[in-house]
Amino acid sequence: MDLTTSSGVPGRATLRVDVRAAVAVVEDGVADDVPPVLRRLAAGVLLAGVGELRVLRLDEVPTRVHVRADETSATVAVEPLEALPYGLSRRELEVTTLLVAGLTNARIAERLAIGARTVGTHVDRVLSKLGVASRGAAAARALDEGLVVVPPPGGAGGFEQLRLGRALAAAERPPSGRPPVRAPRRRPLRVGALLPLTGAATADAREMEQGARLAIEEINAVGGVAGRPLELRAADVDPQDAATIDRGFEVLLAADVDVLTSGYLACQDLAHELAAGVGVPYLHAATSGVMERRAADDPGRYARVFQVCPSDVHYGPHFVDYLSGLRDRGAWRPDSRRLLAVRQPAWELVDLGLQQAAQHAADRGWELAVDAPTAGGWHAAGARAAADDPAAVMMGSYLVDDHVAFVEGFRGAGGAGLLYGIYAPSVPELRVRLGALADGILWATTTGTYPDRLGRAFAARYARRFGAVPGRSHAGIAYDRVHLVAGAWATTDFRDFAAVAGHLRRSVHRGVNGAYCFDAPGQTAQTWTGGAGDPSLAQAHLVHQIQGGRQRVVSPATYADGEFVLPAWVAGSPGRG
Repeated sequence: MDLTTSSGVPGRATLRVDVRAAVAVVEDGVADDVPPVLRRLAAGVLLAGVGELRVLRLDEVPTRVHVRADETSATVAVEPLEALPYGLSRRELEVTTLLVAGLTNARIAERLAIGARTVGTHVDRVLSKLGVASRGAAAARALDEGLVVVPPPGGAGGFEQLRLGRALAAAERPPSGRPPVRAPRRRPLRVGALLPLTGAATADAREMEQGARLAIEEINAVGGVAGRPLELRAADVDPQDAATIDRGFEVLLAADVDVLTSGYLACQDLAHELAAGVGVPYLHAATSGVMERRAADDPGRYARVFQVCPSDVHYGPHFVDYLSGLRDRGAWRPDSRRLLAVRQPAWELVDLGLQQAAQHAADRGWELAVDAPTAGGWHAAGARAAADDPAAVMMGSYLVDDHVAFVEGFRGAGGAGLLYGIYAPSVPELRVRLGALADGILWATTTGTYPDRLGRAFAARYARRFGAVPGRSHAGIAYDRVHLVAGAWATTDFRDFAAVAGHLRRSVHRGVNGAYCFDAPGQTAQTWTGGAGDPSLAQAHLVHQIQGGRQRVVSPATYADGEFVLPAWVAGSPGRG
């Protein structure tokens, strides 16, 4: 098929064609705006049964081409571009196209009749412009966003197993006049997700759902796993209501899901028992030291239960350690030796490591007190904390509502200590609701999206897909979790739950939230705070500060993109009146 012959530069137009590339309907523009070669390509998509194809055509004016096929016809839409995507040059797009075929630099050089070193330079520029770290990631982005040139430079060799190659080959065959008989669609691989779609954690559920959907769409864009598409099945739960969690499991198991996932649940012990009872692999993000120890004590029963983030036991000790570091290097000069931790009273399985934190505090010259909201709730707890005048307060809740109420109560009562949250400020809703009151708040997460190349590229793709920037934790967890299980499915029989769990236990995956390694007792992701240990096998315990309405990672230094700034309301700061 000669895609280099054109009847002219196409304008914006949309046509529907049949298997003989004959125009059936002109939906937009005029028929002549879609060259015959692109009509034949659309017919090839129909004949090959590949469903959909996005490509670029580099004529005098570059053109975006989108083909979608149903049972009997294909729609081809062309749109001239004023500029090439991502600022890529024509040559860089040709190189990107050949990366999709999996060619080495030497093979690409042969195709393009240029030197291998020149190809290497082009590849480096492509990775930089796309914001990805590897050739494979560049290829996935190219397929997902249609950054593939037709005709492929040097011919269709190497593309035979891809949708483009199958469509090109089908377009070469004489049409029979009938659309192809399609094979039955293979059973999809189902990701089950317990999500708080209604109630206090709705904004968080949106992060979880969209992170998972983005991963599923990207995997499906390159053919799914072993030819099977992935799909998401969600069940609404209240994280604090055991009955809804029980019903949620029933809904997902009735949907015949192949893996179970969840965020944080107050009744995590119930979720563990339900998952262990049915044997379906379960990847949760409860951040629970209590459940980590339970799984470690009974590895046979919980062999298919994985905690995808480090445990909550690190929150309290690192609160003390981080503040001690600020004090010791002179970044903060507290007037008091008292620290306060306020914890969720109803979440019995949430540990926060407060007993260890108290010992850390004593060793470092602090006194740590622990409180919990009473009948007045988190707002009253904030006002009470302000009256006690501690040097700093840790807000030990995962919920945005609790943080907002506490901060408003604390600041409204004239509190002058540092405020240090856990997890909840990762959700963009918190900054929206608190407005200027959010500035200066410190917060930590045992698992957060890194501000590195992988994390920024993920955030950019998420924003393009959903029209909003992702939060700094659960969107990344959900995205990584899908890739984790997809990797296991790619090398095992998805119906063999023991084999899937075994792969998860043996493998290491570097995601946008750091590394996932489950070979320790309890099958829990490991933490790294910037000191001893191997960060390539762990997830960094990230400390952020909200500065000017933006999130900045201030610790550990390896992943920091900002430095601590003393908030204006804190005693001793230049801004406090």
